Amino acid sequence: MRTAVLFKSKERFSRFKKTIEDYGVKCIVLDFKTQEWINFDYGKTDFLIYYPSFKYSSNFPLALHEVHSNLMFICSKYPDLRMYPDPRVIDYYNDKYKQYLFLKSCKYPIPLTYPLLSEESIKLASENLGYPMIVKNRYGAGGGAVFRVNNEKELWKYYNLSTLNLWNIGSMKYLFGMVSKRIFYYHLIKEKRMSYPFLSSPLLAQKFLKIDSDLKTVVGNYKVVEAHWRIQANKDQWKVNIDGGGIGEWSKIPEGAIELSERLARELKASWINIDIIPFNGTYLITEFSPVWHHYAYKEKPSFVYKDDYNIDTPLEVSLNLEKMIVESLINAVQAKT
Repeated sequence: MRTAVLFKSKERFSRFKKTIEDYGVKCIVLDFKTQEWINFDYGKTDFLIYYPSFKYSSNFPLALHEVHSNLMFICSKYPDLRMYPDPRVIDYYNDKYKQYLFLKSCKYPIPLTYPLLSEESIKLASENLGYPMIVKNRYGAGGGAVFRVNNEKELWKYYNLSTLNLWNIGSMKYLFGMVSKRIFYYHLIKEKRMSYPFLSSPLLAQKFLKIDSDLKTVVGNYKVVEAHWRIQANKDQWKVNIDGGGIGEWSKIPEGAIELSERLARELKASWINIDIIPFNGTYLITEFSPVWHHYAYKEKPSFVYKDDYNIDTPLEVSLNLEKMIVESLINAVQAKT
C-alpha cells in the first residue's frame, strides 16, 4: 500500500486528504507546529504534500520558514522523496529577488527592473524607469506589497522602510496610515495577528507597463496543463490579480507564451511551476514564478469566462482540480521510479 505524508495547512488540506485516500493511499497527517515531524522517518513514505499559506501576511519573511527551511531539511535528508512543492523550485518560492536574479542571469525576457540595493539605485531607477514605476517588496503574493510609485519622494519612502530607516516623514506617514486603517484592527482583534508593517530588502523597482490583461500558466511535467488570462475589470485597475478584482478568462493562449513557460520549467527542472506573463509589444515578459499556485475549481465562480477557443490539451475539468492533478502526478512519478 502506498503511503503519503500530508502536512496540515490552512487551505485545501481536507481536499488533499480526501483525494489521497480516494486513490487508496494511506495518508499520514503531520503538523509543523509539533515536534513529531522532525523525528519522523520519511524513508518509508512514497510522497509528501504541503500546501503552504501565509500565516501572517505574504510579505512577512517569517511566513516562509515552513517551506524554505522545514521542507528543504526533509529534502536534504531524503533526497529521493517525491514532494509537492517541488524542492528544485522551493528556493525561489515567494522571493521575487531570487526569481529576478535567475531570470536576468539566464536572459529571460522580463520588464526592465532595478533592485534597490543602495541609495545609488534610487537615482538609477528614477533615470531609467521614469514615473510612475512599480515597486515590489522582495516577498509577497497575490498582488500584495506591490506599489505604483509616482515620484522620487515616494520611492525613498519605500526604500527607507526596506532598510528599517524609520526616522523620516515618509516612513512615519506610511506606518501611521497602516495603523489607522480599520482592517489593521480587524486582523489584530479578530484574528489576533498584526499586518507586517515593514518591507524587505532589496525592493525591486520595475518599469510600469500599461496593460489590460496578463497571463498565468501552470506547467506540469514540462507541459502547460492550464493557462488563463487575468483581465482588467475597469480602467482604474492597474493590478489584474483575480483576488484583487480581475476577471479570469479561459480562452486562446498564444504559442509564444506556451513555449516560454515550458522552456522555463525545463531550465529549472521543475515538475510543477506557475508563471506570470505579460504580453507586451508583440513579445512575452515573465514577471514571477512559483512552485505553488491557487486557482478556483471549474465553474466555481460565475463571473469567470470560458471560451471555445481555449487551446490547452488538458481539459479544464481536469486541470482545475488542483488536488487530483497533484496527487495523481506524484503517484505516477513513484510508479515510474519503481
